[in-house]
Amino acid sequence: MEARTGHNLARRENIRRLLAPRHLMFAGGERNVEAIEIARRAGFPGRIMVVHPRRKEIAGIPCVPSVKDLDVAPDASFLNIPADATIEMVRELNEIGAGAAVLYAAGFSELPGIGQQRHRALVEAAGDMAIVGPNCFGVVNYVTGASLWNVPYMTDAGPRGAAIIGQSGNVCINLTQNQREVPFSYVISAGNQAVLGFEDYIDVLIDDPNVTAIGLFLEGIRDVPGFAAACARALEKEVPVVAFRVGVSELGAKLAASHTSSLAGQNELYDALFDHLGVMQTTSVPQFLELLKTASLWPKPRGRRLTVFSSSGGDNGMAADYASLAGLELPEPDAAQRAAVQALLPDYGIASNPLDFTAGYWGREDLLTPMFTEMMSRHYDQALLVIDHARPEVIPAPDKAHQAMVRSLASASRATGIPGAVACVNPESMPEVLRRMIIAEGLLPLQGIHDAGPVLGLWTAYAERCRRAEPVQVPFAVAPLDPVRARSLNEHASKTALAAFGLRVPEGRVVSLAELPQVVADMQGPFALKALHDDLLHKTEVGGVVLALADAPAVAAAAREMKARVEQNKPGLSLDRFLIEPMITDAVAELIVGVKRDAQFGLVLVVGAGGILVELLRDAERLLLPTSPQAVETAIRRLKSFKLLDGFRGRPRGDIAGAISAVMSIADYAAANRDTLLELDVNPLMVLPEGRGAVAADALIVSA
Repeated sequence: MEARTGHNLARRENIRRLLAPRHLMFAGGERNVEAIEIARRAGFPGRIMVVHPRRKEIAGIPCVPSVKDLDVAPDASFLNIPADATIEMVRELNEIGAGAAVLYAAGFSELPGIGQQRHRALVEAAGDMAIVGPNCFGVVNYVTGASLWNVPYMTDAGPRGAAIIGQSGNVCINLTQNQREVPFSYVISAGNQAVLGFEDYIDVLIDDPNVTAIGLFLEGIRDVPGFAAACARALEKEVPVVAFRVGVSELGAKLAASHTSSLAGQNELYDALFDHLGVMQTTSVPQFLELLKTASLWPKPRGRRLTVFSSSGGDNGMAADYASLAGLELPEPDAAQRAAVQALLPDYGIASNPLDFTAGYWGREDLLTPMFTEMMSRHYDQALLVIDHARPEVIPAPDKAHQAMVRSLASASRATGIPGAVACVNPESMPEVLRRMIIAEGLLPLQGIHDAGPVLGLWTAYAERCRRAEPVQVPFAVAPLDPVRARSLNEHASKTALAAFGLRVPEGRVVSLAELPQVVADMQGPFALKALHDDLLHKTEVGGVVLALADAPAVAAAAREMKARVEQNKPGLSLDRFLIEPMITDAVAELIVGVKRDAQFGLVLVVGAGGILVELLRDAERLLLPTSPQAVETAIRRLKSFKLLDGFRGRPRGDIAGAISAVMSIADYAAANRDTLLELDVNPLMVLPEGRGAVAADALIVSA
């Protein structure tokens, strides 16, 4: 972990003052009346001060004309004043030792020209102060009531729960209005992040006992190494981090020397970062809220085995589909369970998983409790009851039948120690009174079966990650390199460099045209012949590769033709050297393994379907370096083309352990050369049958 400097420690302390202030200061006119009333309604117990150059009082509080007239340096302030005045007041607050300030004003880094100038001036004026924004709504504080916020919000969702950090103030407002019983501790509108970024908030919130999970609504990350260090610490402390990222339309990969770059677009890099750090990524705001609720209210399940109950085959079918797609397992009950449950069902019922307890047992607590308890007594790790409630004008809530079924699941959960959840198919068909009863019974309310499956799948995977207790390696931070100074190693030099780190390569020879016949006579064919030149990156495109040559005469003839062809396609290039290698003829599958340098994300390792399938399938996984053999194996098994390695249609199984070892050798080379490496491309990596390893058939290294 990166050592914290005195500057960082001072700012961390000021973030704590922001979240647990003894006093609040408001600067601005009539618009601050609502903000002050919000803090009062939230129950803030400390002192409230107001600065205004002309007003005698605002919201019943006497005003002082300037910051210099305050008799105490406020822990936290809300500045609802114009942009230039904001900068000057931040400077004055910093000079008197104030802790933090929320800056409501816009007109900073979101604007070119004057906005950028203001941004720089603000950062200089702030010093070690904890600055929220500018261009933000502020902080909702459910823990102490110290809200610096000027829009009404529901105040009964705390004091313990998820902390949300969002780049959109309007989205933050809307999240506080949810009707899903998500508990909150803090909601922070981060705005332009002139001083404080996501990484700063996360690093402090991890240590707050009121924070059950951290939710991130973000467009991008300004400081990937800092963000990674904070999230790594969150994973180590088992504080769940949930992300919903917007602006994910693919911008396209930059053109570069290797295939690897085209397989590592911006979205994929965020996915790799979140996966590396154990950050759970959601695809919608409802799913985001449901997962934060789950992380805050539900224990970590012991495993993936789920049992589902409903009185509808349709509900059960949907639950099974969504759960299975999310990686959960729905095993059938064992013989003893089946017999016991069958005895409790009506004659037309069938003991299975999912279990249709039939409409005849709707609301029958006396019958459902022993049935649920028997199913949950063994072989399952979590349970889900699917019930929907009618509109209140049709069946007023609370409905006795629904309450009875919830109590049945709660009794079974307590008796077996298996966590239980109650889901509805339609997100809107779980009324507030039922949601709150479900929580009071120690269960989890999930709104929308289409989100319940992915949410339980993500939460289960997170629980597995925590149980593995693997040390989290923070991705390398790399300095930018000038691509103008790029130099590439030819294939033989690239393979030699990688072989020094344990990568297996063919036993090839570098020879001249005249030397070829004698050299080939001492080798076993068939042969691969390749043009070798430092300025020839893509040999195939200029006819610089010929395969399956049987003997010395065939090699010599191919070399003469290759020299003429390449020199015609690359005017000014003189081809004097060739690489001759024995061909690999019995590979089970081909992979591409590459490393891309990204100024924001560091070194990105790409593993995918290789050879001619690279551009056709674009089947690849990305990992950030440093990585581990376990992570590499997971990435390989995620590939759609993994079936080729796993004995597809009776073919031999590939040497997966050998492939992992080869990938780690490439990763080790990249780590050792991270100060100079621009790109690395091994394509294809030939994976041989089990027990015989993997061999790099081609390689390219570009350094600066």
